[in-house]
Amino acid sequence: MSNEFTALTVLPDGIGPSAVLLEQARDNPLGSPYMVCGYVSGRVLRPTEWNDDLLAAHARQMSRLHTPAFDRCGDIEAPPEERATHLSLTRLFTTGLTWWSETHPHVVDDPEVSRLLPRVEAFVAAAEPAFRRLERFTLIHGDLVVPNILVDDAGTPRYVDWEWAEIGDPAQDLAYIGGCVPAPPWYVPLDRTRIRRLLENYLRHSPDPWGETLGSLETRRDAWEVYERFFSSLHFRTRRNTPEDRQTGLYTHAVAQLTAGLRDRLAPS
Repeated sequence: MSNEFTALTVLPDGIGPSAVLLEQARDNPLGSPYMVCGYVSGRVLRPTEWNDDLLAAHARQMSRLHTPAFDRCGDIEAPPEERATHLSLTRLFTTGLTWWSETHPHVVDDPEVSRLLPRVEAFVAAAEPAFRRLERFTLIHGDLVVPNILVDDAGTPRYVDWEWAEIGDPAQDLAYIGGCVPAPPWYVPLDRTRIRRLLENYLRHSPDPWGETLGSLETRRDAWEVYERFFSSLHFRTRRNTPEDRQTGLYTHAVAQLTAGLRDRLAPS
């Protein structure tokens, strides 16, 4: 909650909620720590409602969010000297996989996961040179999936649920909205043409001097997409057969969609 509140204090106007009050002590009238933030108008749209105009507006909002630059990445509350000078997606992937192997070994040992894992690892590793060249970091939302974006009547997207905010790679925010591995209601199905258009709109409204290229941005976005969809598929596997899933089939369906999408995305060309 403290991390989320810190992120809200530095957001550009019109991006997300305003930071009002953070109470971390328990000896208060509510008897628990709490946070108060401003109201954000709008509604969550279905993935099928995300047309090109809305994606362009989303690109403009992200470019505003990502304008302030940092030369180190990491926890938003950490002193700058304690942040890292480089970001390695391979290292993040290894750390995440270790946690899953220790915490939910039955998920990682699932035959479908075991078959996907080498392809995911290879895809992430192939993108590592693009991450080594990354020297400019920004404040990122860290979880810009469809349900965390509210769109008002004028078609302006605003972002809520900032608990994963950090100083990181702007390509991560660009990857989470959707792509070639979709699973409604979280991700918008996007083909290569629409992905390229999203990135071009983003760069068109981004600060000129920071030297990002379309090719590098696309490589990192693609790697983040595969990374995030893989770990989301593991998470959704833990939600199968819950009361909600038995009623709606939401997580069982998501696992099937993400597994098939990753298999198609990572198939040898």
